[in-house]
Amino acid sequence: MKANFQDYFRELIGKKEAEQFFCTIEAKLAMPRSIRVNTLKISKKDLGVWFGSQGYKVKDSPYSGDGLEVTGSGQEWALKLPYHAGFTYPQDSASMFAVELLDPQPGETVLDLTAAPGGKSTHMAQRMKNTGVLVANDMDSHRLKALRSNLSRLGIVNAYVSRLAASKMANFYPETFDRILLDPSCSGEGLFVTSEGQPDYWNKKAVKHFSGLQFGLLKQAFQMLKPGGRLVYSTCALNAIENDGVVNDFLAKTPEAALDESAEKELKKRGIKIPKQLADLKGIRFWPQKTGTKGFFCIALTKTSSQNLRRPEGRSVLRVLKAQERGLYDDFLKEEFGVSTADYEWVPYEHHLFLIGKDLLQVAPPPGFSLALPALKTYEGDEMKPSHEGAVFFTGRAKKHVLVLSKENMEKAMKHEPLSLPKVKEGMYFAKYLDFPIGLLKVGSQRTELLVPKMA
Repeated sequence: MKANFQDYFRELIGKKEAEQFFCTIEAKLAMPRSIRVNTLKISKKDLGVWFGSQGYKVKDSPYSGDGLEVTGSGQEWALKLPYHAGFTYPQDSASMFAVELLDPQPGETVLDLTAAPGGKSTHMAQRMKNTGVLVANDMDSHRLKALRSNLSRLGIVNAYVSRLAASKMANFYPETFDRILLDPSCSGEGLFVTSEGQPDYWNKKAVKHFSGLQFGLLKQAFQMLKPGGRLVYSTCALNAIENDGVVNDFLAKTPEAALDESAEKELKKRGIKIPKQLADLKGIRFWPQKTGTKGFFCIALTKTSSQNLRRPEGRSVLRVLKAQERGLYDDFLKEEFGVSTADYEWVPYEHHLFLIGKDLLQVAPPPGFSLALPALKTYEGDEMKPSHEGAVFFTGRAKKHVLVLSKENMEKAMKHEPLSLPKVKEGMYFAKYLDFPIGLLKVGSQRTELLVPKMA
């Protein structure tokens, strides 16, 4: 570690605490496996029972109502199956805490301005119970692929995905969102305790550079917040320049902004633990030597009055299939699998039909948007079949043509090996093992085709 890095943190939190922090960085923190449960698909209790039955030890995360800490070793597939089914998201509990602080509610309009790869976005969607409108934005096109993949894997139907600069987003959505999360790029000191951490690259010039970018993003994000709304600013940095400094500067220059004092009180009422803080610093920090997590910072702001921003005119409206157009697809799922899609809308795009929640129509889509769940593949004529994402989403809702696999066949399926099935009538089936969706199984006269991504 560089001397200037050590000197900075000794001055920030005192010599004793700083030395403990440095020791944790040198030793590399041994953290439990931290998993967020996707409560849209399974309860935390049921998933905990599953892990326990497979040989793992499980306890609740103190920092999130949706988190589990899983230790020990267990049976093969015990972790991969729930991940494949969209039941879990591997995520540090400090990162989950940001969404606890934001506390998005069902039916709200919510923005994740720097969303990829999707850990916080998918958490927000499940807290919204897949209702309302979530805009998940990121400028990194490579990471956007991971974002879309995670949204579809977890069965999110209330999200627009976009790749827009914050300035363009702010012009398009002035004072639109009830809640906003801003988790921008940073110096990453909180990750120095991991094997990938590189404390030797730390320098104050880079920290100050990040803080300038963060201030600009915070200013633009705040323009999109409704009066009375909540904005959570978070980073995986621990210094005061990118955290307290950015926030203090922003509050001083923005008369409509204030700290949201109610956010921490709400956490305590919900039984969410708030880490003990060091020194006289703003916000909430996770110091790895104290919390046993990665380092993290977050703080909640609110808008006390309108900034009187002008709304753009002529925004586009999302085109969905009309009643006479969608009948073919609704009937297919109803007749083949006993699945009702009456509570959803269909959006056609490039030989796919995307499934969305009806609430998504309440907010104009951002320019160049995409959607999360390509549920059906369409072909020439009237031919169609569920996509893998659609099969996983619909399996728990299906009332027929669901094939329950043995453990042997589940393992073969996940490895893309031929299955040893009893005689089954030709057709399409949703395959599952216990309550875990596996994917689409197509049984023909000559061969059986399992349309599942390889997970082994």
